[in-house]
This record gives sequence, structure tokens and C-alpha cells, in this order.
Amino acid sequence: MAKKKKPTAGQNELSPEDAGREFGISLKELETLMQTRGHEGVKELNETYGGLSGLAQKLKTHLIH
Repeated sequence: MAKKKKPTAGQNELSPEDAGREFGISLKELETLMQTRGHEGVKELNETYGGLSGLAQKLKTHLIH
């Protein structure tokens, strides 16, 4: 089985600032959201990002795939 090549520096990489602009959520915001637990985390996810679907849309990914 072939191994995937890891991108080299500068190849398909975004700075944290560029990623925040492209995805509509900064790395710091994502880290904070991931550290927020319980009802507070669910509330933050739903109110700020539109739930899991809204966050997945911002991150340009699919929840099922």
C-alpha cells in the first residue's frame, strides 16, 4: 500500500491568519470551542457557528464523509 506524501513547507499550507480568513473561523476560536465542554459548548456551537452543520460548512468538509 502506497504511503501518502506529506506536504513540504510552503506546499498547500496556509498561515493561521490566512486559514482563519478562508474558513471563517480562526485557529484560536476552534481551539477554544474544542475546549468548551458540556451545555456551554453545545450552546456556543449552536449560537455562534450554526451547530455541527454550520461548523462543517465553514471548515469546508462533510459530516458523513
